[in-house]
Amino acid sequence: MTALILSLVIASVVGTIVWIVQNVIKPVTQKLFSQTWHYYTGLIPVFFLLGGSELINKLILFLRSVLPDTDIVPKSATIAVQDVYIPMEQTAASGSFVMRQLFADLPLLDYSKEFVLFATAIWAVGAALFFVAHIQKYRSFKRSILKESRICSTVSCPVKVIVSANATTPMVMGLWKPIVVLPDTRFEEKELAMILSHELVHVKRGDLLVKLLMLIANAVHWFNPAIYSLNKQINTLCELSCDEKVVQDMDLENRRFYGETLLSVLEYGVRQRNVVFTSQLCNSKKEMKRRLLNVMNVRKTKKSIIMLSLVATITLVGSGGLAAHAAGLAAPARAVPDKAATPEIPTGKVPEGRNIYIQLEDGTVFYYDKDGNASKVPDLKGKPSPKELAPEELADRIKQFIKDNVPVPQDYVDKLPQEDLDAINKAYGLKLKSTKQFTAEELIALTKKLIEEGTGVPQAYVNALPQKNVDEINKIYGWELKKSE
Repeated sequence: MTALILSLVIASVVGTIVWIVQNVIKPVTQKLFSQTWHYYTGLIPVFFLLGGSELINKLILFLRSVLPDTDIVPKSATIAVQDVYIPMEQTAASGSFVMRQLFADLPLLDYSKEFVLFATAIWAVGAALFFVAHIQKYRSFKRSILKESRICSTVSCPVKVIVSANATTPMVMGLWKPIVVLPDTRFEEKELAMILSHELVHVKRGDLLVKLLMLIANAVHWFNPAIYSLNKQINTLCELSCDEKVVQDMDLENRRFYGETLLSVLEYGVRQRNVVFTSQLCNSKKEMKRRLLNVMNVRKTKKSIIMLSLVATITLVGSGGLAAHAAGLAAPARAVPDKAATPEIPTGKVPEGRNIYIQLEDGTVFYYDKDGNASKVPDLKGKPSPKELAPEELADRIKQFIKDNVPVPQDYVDKLPQEDLDAINKAYGLKLKSTKQFTAEELIALTKKLIEEGTGVPQAYVNALPQKNVDEINKIYGWELKKSE
């Protein structure tokens, strides 16, 4: 659950950073680029909010495996596994290093398990309430629109058109089978053509699917105030870009008539608040003024501006990718045990020895004893020597790891007699194997898989691999796996 909370925080931070960058450069981009460009690039933060950060980091890892000679990403921390001392390198900027150390201190806090559980529960309840409330709002709104409605058979339109007495503005409604809704008022033929042209642009572009993505992003990140502003901006840009598409080939007179049509709809009735799965023609007076100005100023985009807009788009995506990667470096190594997964000490057992300790470049040392408790030891020197365990003690600890759903250290498996290991596998339906039972190909595949998953690589695997294979893996993934001395 800690990983879930951290992933949410990273995604929210990265999405917010990209959104801030967009708003900072907006005074310049508004003069150069179309509203359609602003609308679609407004979805870049949504991409990072809905898992783009993880995707970017996996893409970087893939590129490193394909192009092992290119140093695409600075080396991250070497892996920390049970019963092994492995130093962590400071690989990012000093700010990233500080963030990583803060994250590393998290398991050391009292009641961290309870805090993570509480935070996860609060987030899940908030997300569920947000999503359910908006779905219920849409269903209620839809019932109201359809209650006093009739099919409009006098217009030729590729989608169903209805007239509703409860509609105060023309709109598109529905996700899978969208319909055009018209208010129960008389429109001139040319006005109706303008209105239908606008609404059909929404249908053809799939703008209601964009609204669904925004709903999901807003529900997942309901705790982030920036996402509400992003949602409002995208709704406004959706209408501006739609107007832009409709009037693109119109002359000045027709554009003026289109603007008058918008004003006539504005005067018809009170606007509804934004409802998911709907796209309404009419906005507030402030936004309508902006739309009218945009309608009169739409011009064809030059090829040079198109190229510049492409460069700007790549830059925005790149800035998000850098932020995502930096946040990924700042996150704690997944191989470090989480206090939330700490097994209880078996009855009659006394905590002693250390399974793992990690020393940062500044000399700070973190160590974890066999029961999973973490503590900070600033002046630890030398490698601790864990107590040699008898086969019965090894078996007891392995069984306790299994009961607590904690990964079994490979070192324990290797030291356990085969007959005891077979008995545990039979009792728990597992397939634990000692390192010597793996072929070199299996060890290479397992090591690569564990690295790509971000989990710990047992030192026993590294020791059993030929040095050339260890060197090859280090070169591909930018790690520094070493054999024990």
